[in-house]
Amino acid sequence: MRARGYSKTDHYSAKAWLITARSLYPRCFLIQFESYQLEKSAKNVKDAAKLLEDMLKNFPNESYLWAEVHTILATLQADGVEPKTSFLTEIFAAIPTHIQCRMLLNVAEKIVDVLERCRLLLLAMKKFPDLVSEHGLKLVEMLSVEEKKAAMMSPVNCYRKLLVCDTLPLILEKGRHLDMKPCQLYTWLQRAIEFYVSYITQPASSDTPLSPDLLSPSKSCKKSPAIPGLLARESQIGDPWSGLFRLLQLVSSHLGWDIESDLFTKSKDYQWHFLLNVFNHAKQAPSSESSQKQILFMSTVVFLQCLNTYISSLDSDTSQGGLRTPVVLVEGFTSESDEVIAQPKPKRLRSEPVLPQIQPSPSIGNSGNIIENFLTAMKCFELLHSSEELRREFIGLCQNWRVEMWSWMSHFQTDMFIYQGAFQDAVGQLQNFITGAQGKTQVRVSLQLASCFYCLRKFSKACELLLDVLTSLPDGGGTSETAGQRSQGTSGQGRQLLLMQCTESEVLPYCIQLIITCLKDRIFSAGQCTDMILGHLIILLQFDWPRYEGLFTETVAMIQKQGSFTYNLFFVYIYNLDMLEEFAFLDTKQGGSVKLDILPATAKTIAPQRTVTRGVNKNVREDFKASLEKQLKKTNEPINQMIHTFLKEERTLLLDHLG
Repeated sequence: MRARGYSKTDHYSAKAWLITARSLYPRCFLIQFESYQLEKSAKNVKDAAKLLEDMLKNFPNESYLWAEVHTILATLQADGVEPKTSFLTEIFAAIPTHIQCRMLLNVAEKIVDVLERCRLLLLAMKKFPDLVSEHGLKLVEMLSVEEKKAAMMSPVNCYRKLLVCDTLPLILEKGRHLDMKPCQLYTWLQRAIEFYVSYITQPASSDTPLSPDLLSPSKSCKKSPAIPGLLARESQIGDPWSGLFRLLQLVSSHLGWDIESDLFTKSKDYQWHFLLNVFNHAKQAPSSESSQKQILFMSTVVFLQCLNTYISSLDSDTSQGGLRTPVVLVEGFTSESDEVIAQPKPKRLRSEPVLPQIQPSPSIGNSGNIIENFLTAMKCFELLHSSEELRREFIGLCQNWRVEMWSWMSHFQTDMFIYQGAFQDAVGQLQNFITGAQGKTQVRVSLQLASCFYCLRKFSKACELLLDVLTSLPDGGGTSETAGQRSQGTSGQGRQLLLMQCTESEVLPYCIQLIITCLKDRIFSAGQCTDMILGHLIILLQFDWPRYEGLFTETVAMIQKQGSFTYNLFFVYIYNLDMLEEFAFLDTKQGGSVKLDILPATAKTIAPQRTVTRGVNKNVREDFKASLEKQLKKTNEPINQMIHTFLKEERTLLLDHLG
């Protein structure tokens, strides 16, 4: 009591009294503990650590002592060390290592809370790697059992995180002498992949809906939410993919798989060729479970990373007005606008001798990376389906991971179907998305559906979707001065795919070009040439003039050949000066004296009009001349806005002639 009275006023007197008391009563725990408290309050690290060490040797069953040890260990695991408790970590560091180890193990044994016990065992093994051989596999089993017992709804939980991110890397690296069966390693790897992919793609909170409007859940998750049961610092994983790659490397070293140490830092093309070499080597060697599993897990990991990067890139955060601007993969067109486009046949990639080429829009800055990830993901997916055994095992993994809940997997499959030319399969996927899609994501789905319907020669359905998209755009959809720069043409042999942003400036040219292509097919390929289809085509050819001048020339030649042309919407929507001059020429003897019935109808419906010919019905000729002169005054009006109005107002008429 005297020492306690001096403790706040005279440290040395208090210490002297306690030394005397310890000499008289060396087996009294309370005197030893009071001495420890005195040295601790005086910040004497060395003396406090020595007293704590003596107490752990001489009084191993005292509850006060273990409460103090528990406080010290809790401080070691805390997110941040406060000045009041930082001294405790210094005391722990000053204790001999074998005493530290005993402290950790004894406290771990006494703790009822399993999660806390796992934390302390993990801390002990990190500080003392020799403990891995005794406690490593026990900790793995403990975490696995507790996760199962807790019936966690998500693989992103406290037990799985401690297992995958902390325990497995430690025992795989430090416990190479442990008896770890291959089936055990496969299970660990499977659970690790599931955890990391779920962690990367989880929404920002459990309240975030997983709707078709959300292409990649990771895009809404700037900072991963805390994992219930873990401290904030324990919940954060700096680079999840690196963690998964490292774990795969460690498992590979135990299974004898040959994987380059820096494989996953190299290009996707290099990774793919490495996988292909492993696959080809396995085919030549005697069949073994290990080689099959190597191909399965390596291909799956590369596939999932490429897939996630690709889908996340499609759902870009940088856009006009702060809204997401999705990127879309659609059927492209040849750059020769006046050439009749060969219709792509709906067949799968394996049947095509030439692979499609993907042409990115100049507005997509990281297009090379997007395309590389898509192509690598698709190659891995095909590799995983290249044999019945691989396919069965991959499907088994997907079922365990409930891949059907990953909306981004379905979006990838849609793009893959389009790339492969499996348009009917793509339509089946897209029709599931379009109901719940909104905004620019709906534009994305509609464009892909229209592209697929066009390739399936269902032109009316394709154009109906395109007209819906155009109706959602502001009138004009962009300035005509730069329309030519935004027209979506591609070059090269074979099929061409286009990667573009869902912005007004890129959507409008694509929609118009696809409608032009459908009309052109009706005229030149299907032989369904009517004046109404020719008139609709001429109106649309004004867009991005003179890009379609060659096609306009073909159309005029067809009109000259048939000797007449009736289209009463001509003067409502034709503003282009070159076109007006050409039709004025058609009315002359040199132009073929074509019978033109193109004066506006008095009503919206098309009715037979007076035939206009040279030398007959002078009044009509005067009307024609007056209409031409009136139209010349409109040549400076915005073409884009006029075409937008035409497609909106004459929607029914246009669709009727594409059916």
